[in-house]
Amino acid sequence: MSPIPNALRVGSRRGVIDFLNSLRNPTDVGFWIVGALATVLVLSFLRHEQIGDLGISSAHFIFPGLLAVQLLVAATWGVSVMLATEREDGTLLRAKTLPHGALSYVTGITVRSLIETGFALALVVVPAAIIVPGILDRGPVALAAVGISLLGFVALLPIGLAVGAVSRNPRAVSGWGVLVGAGVVLVSGLFIPLGTMPVWVQVVGQILPLYWLGLLLRSVLLPENLHVVEIGESWRMLEAFGVVGAWAVVGVLVAPPLLRRMAQRETVATVERSRQKALQRV
Repeated sequence: MSPIPNALRVGSRRGVIDFLNSLRNPTDVGFWIVGALATVLVLSFLRHEQIGDLGISSAHFIFPGLLAVQLLVAATWGVSVMLATEREDGTLLRAKTLPHGALSYVTGITVRSLIETGFALALVVVPAAIIVPGILDRGPVALAAVGISLLGFVALLPIGLAVGAVSRNPRAVSGWGVLVGAGVVLVSGLFIPLGTMPVWVQVVGQILPLYWLGLLLRSVLLPENLHVVEIGESWRMLEAFGVVGAWAVVGVLVAPPLLRRMAQRETVATVERSRQKALQRV
């Protein structure tokens, strides 16, 4: 087998193994369960609260936004923290010493993150479908959310890889990542229609992929007539797919050279400096 396909195969297998190993880690499992439980509890409390004359519960209305947040956390925050941690502890340096090791390493992170994202979404979608009436009433149309989520993952993952590539402090990424992520969610109109916000927020929100990802999810998970609450009273499907797709293409083009440059700079000395700084913070 040629080196690159072999590196992809090894990386994919590593991603699956890493995910299975994480299922034996109480911290990782606890993080997923607590996050899913909190989300489901919110949906449960709001499932009988109706929104004005829209004929839809608050739980149903915010459900697509919650899925978009799950994608954001898994594909950006989780990936950037993982990458920064493994830069600091020397995992990336060890991978670099192998033939096409950097490619195999990135493939492993991607596969693991994709499986984790699907797992995290399932932990929310399955109980939500049971406790929230009508949340999947659009039947086959609602199944399009699977493909939209995959496209969103491809668009968001390079952002997580880029943040992890430029940081050597996983604690800083973790802390600031939560604040930045909360700001992105706020201006992306996931829970409050973006059209009701100030004009500058609408401009910023429509630059970011999360708004358009949320819009696509709402278009297939909410009743069709709810397009009236969106900007322009339209789901703007073509624009939404175009923006999310553009972010995915740019990310795929930019992330690999950035990661290669990061891997080239990894040395025993840089890892040791990072380790010493980490010990000083303890």
